[in-house]
Amino acid sequence: MSTVSSTYLPLDAHQPRGRRPWCADCDTDQHLLVDSIAMMDRRRETLAAAIHCSKCGASRVLATTAVFIATVLDRSGD
Repeated sequence: MSTVSSTYLPLDAHQPRGRRPWCADCDTDQHLLVDSIAMMDRRRETLAAAIHCSKCGASRVLATTAVFIATVLDRSGD
C-alpha cells in the first residue's frame, strides 16, 4: 500500500478545525517551513503559525491546528 505525503483530505473526511498551511503562489504545501507557533485558543486547540515558502518566499500567519502543523514540521526534517 502506498502513502501520499500531502495534507489534502476530501471534503467529506473528518478534518481538524483550522486552515491547513498552503502556499497559494506555488499551489502546494511541499515547500513550507514553520517560523513560529503560538497558542490562540486553548479550548478550541487553535494555534497561530507563522509560515513561509522556501521556494517562492511568500509568508503569512494563519490560525490552524497542531495536526496540520505537525505534517509540515514532519516534512521539514527530510
